[in-house]
Amino acid sequence: MTVRYVLLFVFVVFMIGLTAVVPGAITAVGRGQTIQATDAFSEPTFPAARTILDRALERSSIQEESGIQLAFEYLVESTVESLDKDGATTEVQTARSRQYALEGVLYEELVERDGQPLDEDDARKEQEKKESFVRKVREHAARGEEYEPDDMNALFDENLMDRYNIEFVGTEVIRDYACWVLRFEPRPGKLPEKRRIDKALNRSTGQLWITQDDYGVARVSFEMQKSFRYVWGLVATLRSTVGQLDFERVDHALWTPLTFDLTLDMRVFFKGIRRHIQQEWIARHRVDVS
Repeated sequence: MTVRYVLLFVFVVFMIGLTAVVPGAITAVGRGQTIQATDAFSEPTFPAARTILDRALERSSIQEESGIQLAFEYLVESTVESLDKDGATTEVQTARSRQYALEGVLYEELVERDGQPLDEDDARKEQEKKESFVRKVREHAARGEEYEPDDMNALFDENLMDRYNIEFVGTEVIRDYACWVLRFEPRPGKLPEKRRIDKALNRSTGQLWITQDDYGVARVSFEMQKSFRYVWGLVATLRSTVGQLDFERVDHALWTPLTFDLTLDMRVFFKGIRRHIQQEWIARHRVDVS
């Protein structure tokens, strides 16, 4: 799963109406983190939460439209642990990938597997995948369409967040970023299910850490509350998913992924599959996209 946060936004000289924050109870959230609660927690807080979210969405939209994220190339290190029914690790696989702009779209290319360069067969498959990607991007462009390579992406925009009720939780400092913390949970009733990822999104609750100085998203955590059955060329049931994605600010303007941690439990036919997936964006550098 890729969550694309795009955040080029001039600092808004507008402080949310949360000045009445006072020390309160410490509320445990997520992976053992703590958040400073406020008096407003027991009162209707939706207008303030909505204002914070709207500023974050505006910032995200401006960065997405600017394409600034395509001015960087990233090196991503991934670790996939296979788990048994008790949660013990039975196998570990690692990989490194390059993420870079290709035909004006962010592309990911596998360059290393388990500490070794790709063998001839894997290198050939990667080249074929790349050629297919370029061909599809150009075909869509010829029709005046934007190419979305993966319908498992979740873009941080109004279409995503409108499916959730939002609640202000409190404030927290993470990695020197002073943040407002918002909780989200699915709205009752019928929610959109146009893409494969929608079923998971519609069953997930979570939290957003939004920076107080520029409304960037520094962290998002999520947990799927209900299992669901799906068919993607095979019959499977996704039983549980828990994840956290952290971002960092680059060049005072761009928010890019830093780490991603995901644990999932699924059943394919009659076989249980449990995985712990970790990704770290270990390097980045500017590239000439002119």
